[in-house]
Amino acid sequence: MALQYDPSVTLNTRYNAYSSQSLAAATSTTFTADFSSNSLGGFVQVWNTGGGTVAATNGCQVQAFATADTGPNYDTVAFAGTNFTITTVASTAAAQTVFLPTGKYKIQLTNLDASNAITVGATTAPVA
Repeated sequence: MALQYDPSVTLNTRYNAYSSQSLAAATSTTFTADFSSNSLGGFVQVWNTGGGTVAATNGCQVQAFATADTGPNYDTVAFAGTNFTITTVASTAAAQTVFLPTGKYKIQLTNLDASNAITVGATTAPVA
């Protein structure tokens, strides 16, 4: 059976959603991924780069919180499948991508290392 519609992905410039910047030890930051208009959802790729030193407990925790109103009032529990950790390795970049369905999301990045900063950034790519 053939598809009636061939979806396409709009690839964007790296870090179009959240510019690469330092995230202090044991802190969080957020940004918005809006796939609510003319979209079948989209990809969110998060980058985590460790500094020269990494504690035993480390990583960049990634969570997405959906909204269903115009407030927006975001959920307090992460959207299913979007609560994961990208392990931090000293002086090494690692990335993980997640697909989110049509909607608007607050993406939260948390540095789980209580002693050292990491560098984080994110790219979004809508599917239409």
